[in-house]
Amino acid sequence: MSIAIIANPLAGRGRGAKTAQLAEQILTDQKVDFQLIYTEYEGHAIELASKASSDHETVVALGGDGTIREVLAGIWQSNVSLGIIPGGTGNDYARGLNIPRQTAPAIEVLLQRNAVDFDIGLEGDQVFGVLASIGFPVDVIEYVNQHRDGLIKGQLAFLSAVIATIRNLKSFPVRVTIDGQVLEKNTVGIFVMNMPFGGGGMQFTPNAFYGDGLFNILIVEDITRTDLALTLPKIYSGKHVGHPAVTILTGREVEVESDPKAIMLDGDIFPARKVQTKLLPKATKVLVKKTPIQ
Repeated sequence: MSIAIIANPLAGRGRGAKTAQLAEQILTDQKVDFQLIYTEYEGHAIELASKASSDHETVVALGGDGTIREVLAGIWQSNVSLGIIPGGTGNDYARGLNIPRQTAPAIEVLLQRNAVDFDIGLEGDQVFGVLASIGFPVDVIEYVNQHRDGLIKGQLAFLSAVIATIRNLKSFPVRVTIDGQVLEKNTVGIFVMNMPFGGGGMQFTPNAFYGDGLFNILIVEDITRTDLALTLPKIYSGKHVGHPAVTILTGREVEVESDPKAIMLDGDIFPARKVQTKLLPKATKVLVKKTPIQ
């Protein structure tokens, strides 16, 4: 199996570089045919992955969720499989796909060569594999990005960002159309989910699955700062479902009309625009653990 690894050395505050070095050592020791290529700037992984897809059977994203999204964007229209070696902060692709976050076990998954169908989301001309979101979640990611050099890392970085930005919580009116069904609500945030996790382990939509041909759409209606603060810890276990302010629907096409707002795709922020997402079922293949035969 010929493998190209697209590695972001800056992912996870330098974790990406260390993970790449370890992966190189492990694969060399196992005499695996691979090529390790480092990204040098934002968007570079798309170019590198697209080029690698013509020469390799598997293209692996090594880095955070943003790096994985870029690699996905570069290969999804080819016939290669996507592999993942987590090396970022949030690592929600790995959680949703049940890929170990430790390097050696993640490489074991790659070498099993167990490729499964993977749905992707298309938002305008951008793809995503985990989520698209507007509202409060964007404020949180912007805060995380502004404080990357702080002492708090991983899940705590996301949680501290939520706490820090909650004081500016504001609802806004939206008109949401899901597969032709129209809803008008006041919301603080909308999440279009392809997998359960976001924000470094928050289980926004517990029943979302990357291969079922449906988005799970989480709408958080008008909620007080205090109520949101008390509900936050429950999101990690999915126990926020059932809260009066929480609505979860399913669908393949989602349009959100509101004042133009920045949109977040898999942790990357894009300029304000009307939200128009659609799901592309079985758009690509991803390597996951083999399920033991019972």
